[in-house]
Amino acid sequence: MTATSAPPPPARRPRPPRRRLLACGATLWLAATLAFAQHGDGAADEYRLKAAFLFNFATFTSWPDGAAESLSLCVYGDDPFGAHLDAVAGRKVGPRSLRVVRVSSVDALDGCEIVFVTRPMIGNLGRVLDRIDGRPVLVVADSPGAVDHGVMLNMDSHGGRIGFSANLAAARRQGLALSARLLNLATEVKQ
Repeated sequence: MTATSAPPPPARRPRPPRRRLLACGATLWLAATLAFAQHGDGAADEYRLKAAFLFNFATFTSWPDGAAESLSLCVYGDDPFGAHLDAVAGRKVGPRSLRVVRVSSVDALDGCEIVFVTRPMIGNLGRVLDRIDGRPVLVVADSPGAVDHGVMLNMDSHGGRIGFSANLAAARRQGLALSARLLNLATEVKQ
């Protein structure tokens, strides 16, 4: 009788680094969000999708080192998101947890790393930009033309689709880096 040896165990494939997996997952989620926007159910879905966009914007933005354990996303003005934004609160953005804060005054923006300026408050954009000047704060809106006035990411909806434009120069002035993956999905990038 001849001895037969068992075949060697299959070689283990090295696992990709966790950071790459997270980035790929976030990219797929953002792409799915963009595609899903085509099949939305009106205004209620619009802000559910925009809440997902805000989370993805946070994921694809790099802040300088030395940040706090949480990442504060502040909604300046009457909140159009409601529970949709609460659904992303507590989720991880890299090592940090996303915290949602609703504010009604420019003076309350001091602890914010992301500021969403609501449509009714866009007239105060100059005051918002003055308040955050020199600090790494991502300013986002969904008002026509806002990217031309200093907003870093501006969402818009056309024909049932949600898109966004980016102001790369404004982000850099605040010490923020927007991911190339994010910028590739933008409908317009202002240098």
